[in-house]
Amino acid sequence: MANDDTLARAMANVRHQRESLEAEYERVSGELTKLRLAERSLASIVEGTPLDEPADDLSTRRRAPASVDRPRGSRGPRGPRANSAKGRLKALLEEAGSEGLTHAEISERLTDVAATTLNTYLSVMANSGELERQGDKYRAGAPAASAAEEGAVEDDHEDREKAEAAE
Repeated sequence: MANDDTLARAMANVRHQRESLEAEYERVSGELTKLRLAERSLASIVEGTPLDEPADDLSTRRRAPASVDRPRGSRGPRGPRANSAKGRLKALLEEAGSEGLTHAEISERLTDVAATTLNTYLSVMANSGELERQGDKYRAGAPAASAAEEGAVEDDHEDREKAEAAE
């Protein structure tokens, strides 16, 4: 009986290790694909070689889910930064509306963004006022620049009223 328990634990341990290695393999494979693309792009610029992707590389390329599957090199409808990780994060939060998204939901939708990068963006954007955090939910907020402009407009209005009262 004790032997069965040991074997069951060993099997569970092996399965867990396999799952974590497969997840790591997917991550490393995605990074390798990105590096190959960057290398081809730089070679095209520096050496003048054509940028055509070899057909054999297309079959092994990791594909993002259909909802995120967009060309990465073109400009989207929201401007030049729409394809950047931060731009896609902002668009994702805007689409979520007032309901917002949890960190886990954001990670699931932005599979190509490293966890540390995502954490940094969320923190910086929360501190700048670009997004709001309530509990474990993140929502799109007013950009910090427009909030600062609104404050400046209110200050100018108050200054004018004080000047008029003094006259």
